[in-house]
Amino acid sequence: MSNQNILMLGFALATVVSNGFIGRFFAPNGIMFTPFVLIITTLLVTAGTENIAVIEKVCLIYFFIGLNDILIKLYFGGSHDQVGYAWIQMSLFIGLIPVFFILIVMVSNNTQAQTIDKILAIVIFPILITIHSYVFSELGRGRSY
Repeated sequence: MSNQNILMLGFALATVVSNGFIGRFFAPNGIMFTPFVLIITTLLVTAGTENIAVIEKVCLIYFFIGLNDILIKLYFGGSHDQVGYAWIQMSLFIGLIPVFFILIVMVSNNTQAQTIDKILAIVIFPILITIHSYVFSELGRGRSY
């Protein structure tokens, strides 16, 4: 992996972790920043990295989205009742709309990838998000400590 790829992926990770700190100590700002964090990390992965296969880029984008969502649900300040959870989900899906469009543009403009890889990359992303939403749907609810 090249130094540029490591640098861009490090920036993406730093963006997600800094949003985690903002959400923990300055709630609810982290929830409101979530769409911007998702867009920034997607742009860092798609435009900032080179020589990474499109399917791997999709998995990296999902990783940063999933990590941000898990950080929100576990460590952000405030109680996670139904209204708070609805705000978290709304911010997530508001951010996923432009992320998916960026992903489609990135995949369609990639001249090195084969057509089957392009189709597979576009299909894998919603599947990963759906599985994530199902598996982590109750994460952070009802905790009291």
